[in-house]
Amino acid sequence: MTTKRRFSKLRHREKLESREGLQETLYLAIESVLQTDGPKIRLPAMRAASEIAAIIVSQIVCQPDAIQRAFKTIEEDIPNYATEFATELTQIALGQVSRRLVRLKASRSEPTATLKLADDWAGPVAGPTEIERFFGIPRSTLYRWQKRNEAVALNTRSSSKPVFPLRQFADGRPVPGIAEVISIVGSPRQAWEWLISPNFQLKEQSPIDVLHAGDIEGVVSAARNLAPNDTTVIPFKIST
Repeated sequence: MTTKRRFSKLRHREKLESREGLQETLYLAIESVLQTDGPKIRLPAMRAASEIAAIIVSQIVCQPDAIQRAFKTIEEDIPNYATEFATELTQIALGQVSRRLVRLKASRSEPTATLKLADDWAGPVAGPTEIERFFGIPRSTLYRWQKRNEAVALNTRSSSKPVFPLRQFADGRPVPGIAEVISIVGSPRQAWEWLISPNFQLKEQSPIDVLHAGDIEGVVSAARNLAPNDTTVIPFKIST
């Protein structure tokens, strides 16, 4: 048993040293490329990009074969994951700067009015990370629904990445009828505006509530009957 443990520790140490060596090699190589091809990149950004890329690559390629093969299942979603990661990292960096500025201005702080954000109208929303954590819907699934216009995703002032209105979900997926409305209206944002607004064709109920009640045909019919000068959603295409 002792021999096996020592052997296991030895292999772990060898793998760790191999990964750290690869990481250092990648860091130097990436930094060299950025210095040559990106002369306008600031030094802190260059170092951060080099280190992040080196760490991620070395961590992935040193995984067991089974885990490496598993990455094929998320190939389509890798750009979204990478963009989300870079965005969150940028926000963290900007947050550090903002906190420094707040400390500098603390002595001159004055009460200010709360600015109404552009996404306040949309109701409760959440980003992919929060939805996956609290509702169990994988981010890859959310991105797929967004790409196929099967769910409403909104760009907002309070988030640098798309957020999803929570009222559109039922039983872990978009309520039936959402995709049809987006297809008719032509814009997820305008579709959501229409879905949450009282509608005279639906007895002043909001279309999203009617969808949750199961009347898909009624909502789709109301969407198709929108007049071109209807200001609830402007402008939009009506499918034939």
